Amino acid sequence: MEKEEDDFDDEHDGRRRKKMDEKKGKRKMIMRKMIIKIDILKNLKRHKDEDLLKGQAVKNQKALWDKALEFRFLLQKAFSNSNRLPQEPVRSLFCDSHQVVSTAYSDLVDSSKRILDSLAELQEALLEKNPSIVQATDSKSGQSKKSESSKNIDGDGDEDWSQISQLLSRIATFRDKSINKWQRKTEVTTGAAAIKSKLHAFNQNISEQIASYMRDPSRVVRQMQMRKSAVSVFGAVPEEKNTAKGEETQSEAGAQVDGDLELLDDSEFYQQLLKEFFIQIYT
Repeated sequence: MEKEEDDFDDEHDGRRRKKMDEKKGKRKMIMRKMIIKIDILKNLKRHKDEDLLKGQAVKNQKALWDKALEFRFLLQKAFSNSNRLPQEPVRSLFCDSHQVVSTAYSDLVDSSKRILDSLAELQEALLEKNPSIVQATDSKSGQSKKSESSKNIDGDGDEDWSQISQLLSRIATFRDKSINKWQRKTEVTTGAAAIKSKLHAFNQNISEQIASYMRDPSRVVRQMQMRKSAVSVFGAVPEEKNTAKGEETQSEAGAQVDGDLELLDDSEFYQQLLKEFFIQIYT
């Protein structure tokens, strides 16, 4: 009898331990599921927060871009009329003859410089707030950038243009990487990558294509230069278009090829900005 009772107790204890193990296993499974759910919720919250930050960043960039476009559109009339300002030596004659003209011209130059300084300060502030843009510390690259900058300002030693050139050099790497990345994304989403590979012997980043196109900037600059005959410059004497029997003079022939260095026409770029602005509004 004692043996049977011991066997019964052992069996009962075994069943009890088994039930306890099953309960422990269920609790562990429940805890595991809860941990997984908590991790999922944390990941969802983190992704949501990241999406909110990205959305706010895009919204801020959009607002900044719209304001920049608005500022550019408001300046277009001033840009166009600036081509009509008198050139030397007529400008000096006007300023020397009338004190009012001299004062107004000085105020115009000073206000233009202040606007340029404000734009440079704004760009500098934006660069400092962007962690992706870092200034190169390598002395060799710095020297190459400095020499390139000096070429771009044609050795005139102008401090303002030197500052602008240095700012452009700082963002060059970030700019190239960004436009290359978005070009690839655009090609993938629109299917343009396959078309491009058929049209070109080898694929090339958009930044490399631009750099190749701009190796000779004089060609692009000449396309933007206007002739005096196309602009009513104050104080300019219209040149005779034809000599006897309709023959052109040597200076006129050269004017047909190259425009005036002081007269710049950026209407093509302005119209492109205007086109993109209206497309953005109506889409």
